[in-house]
Amino acid sequence: MAGRERGVPVSGIWSSPLYSNAWFGEQAESMLDLGYARSWAARAGPAPPQDLAGPELDLADWRQPDVGWGLVVPDDDAVPDGEKALGRDLPLALQKLVAERGQAPVLRWRPDVRDGRLRRYFTDRPAADLRVSGERGVVGLKVPHYLLIAASPAAIPWRVQYRLQTEAFVGRIALSGAALENYIEHLLDEWSRCAVQRATPVVWAVDHAHPDITRLMRTSLADKLAAALRSDPQGEFALDGGHLVAEAARSASLIGALVERRPAFVMTSSHGATYPLDNPLKLRQQLGLPVDQERRLLDLTALAAWNPGGCIWYAHACCSAGSAAVSEFAGILTPYTSLDRTLTAVAGAGDQVAPLPQALLSAPTPLRAFIGHVEPTFDWTLRDPETNQILASPLVNAFSRELHGVSRRPLGMVLQSYVRAVAGLLMDHADALRDHDDLVPGAIERALRSKLMASDRQALVLLGDPTVRMPAPY
Repeated sequence: MAGRERGVPVSGIWSSPLYSNAWFGEQAESMLDLGYARSWAARAGPAPPQDLAGPELDLADWRQPDVGWGLVVPDDDAVPDGEKALGRDLPLALQKLVAERGQAPVLRWRPDVRDGRLRRYFTDRPAADLRVSGERGVVGLKVPHYLLIAASPAAIPWRVQYRLQTEAFVGRIALSGAALENYIEHLLDEWSRCAVQRATPVVWAVDHAHPDITRLMRTSLADKLAAALRSDPQGEFALDGGHLVAEAARSASLIGALVERRPAFVMTSSHGATYPLDNPLKLRQQLGLPVDQERRLLDLTALAAWNPGGCIWYAHACCSAGSAAVSEFAGILTPYTSLDRTLTAVAGAGDQVAPLPQALLSAPTPLRAFIGHVEPTFDWTLRDPETNQILASPLVNAFSRELHGVSRRPLGMVLQSYVRAVAGLLMDHADALRDHDDLVPGAIERALRSKLMASDRQALVLLGDPTVRMPAPY
């Protein structure tokens, strides 16, 4: 029975639903099942991230040889090792990018190479399977701090990105042909011909009132981010007309603000589309699209009126970045609840990048980068389920002080402040499992909370090159 096991009364986290921002016509939610959730919580969680800070290095300067940038692509046994060492099997656009970045390392992912390793081929020595946690840089057996995955999640799974970003600053582009060439051309030119405006960000947040998760997302994240930008000591940012919440959070108002304000940064907060549950093709076509205040999906055709060139977009919504064929949360929920059915349907959509970021990164003047979530996100990651403490400040700080600061840190580095917290959560998970082995009351509930929060955080991904930065102040 959901919420009850061998006469154990319903209480604490078992007595109220777990809410997500998935949307299939209504908010997806589920009670936690003691039997299922205890088993899930006792399984190992994601790998903890490492602290990448080093006093002797300026990690924001990826051009330093001891910091470095590298490319990650799928390995191909049909290509000679010498060709792979020089990247001669890559599309011409990627070859140009590697050459322009100082003949940067080309690292290969193989499904048979585990433990956070990537294979590097050489012309003068045997190939080596390098640990990302080893020596850092671009020479020999070192691995760069900045890594760009150039492959779809079907070719290099999302879990690889989750693992790499625990120890490096990681982005992904899943582009090909003309779209790939166009993105790299703008990347190398640093979007110098694009006229986005730092001073006019857009923050757009749906609010369907408590207990819908959109209320929590708006108050804990979107409103606090807008307030942080408004309180900038230099008074640089104007939010009048750019902070659109609740009744103002309609698709048309978002598109209008994008066209009029030409923002360098956009943050949207909403449910993400995960329906129809019984039509995988249709679900893939609209996966993760923002669901507005009127419960209508953002119209990609209408959005084409906006020129995204050089903008950075963060979408806090279910599946805003894409979907994974194997859910990280499989086994935690009561079967056949709306959230359990949603996770099953999204997994059925397979490994893919969501249509919104793919369209924007493929635009004639493409987005700099898109930050979003693979799978749903949960209320526990924004608010502690035991104390109701708000936990969203790392995201607020990342997108206000770090991204918009005068130092203009690269986006991959900015996001590390959020990913780094996974380490503490996984230490909490390990401690809770030890307490569970010692029969400490409440230990498995602690293990469940910390593992769910760690898995949720780690599924935040960057689509775009991790070295991109906000435009300089005028």
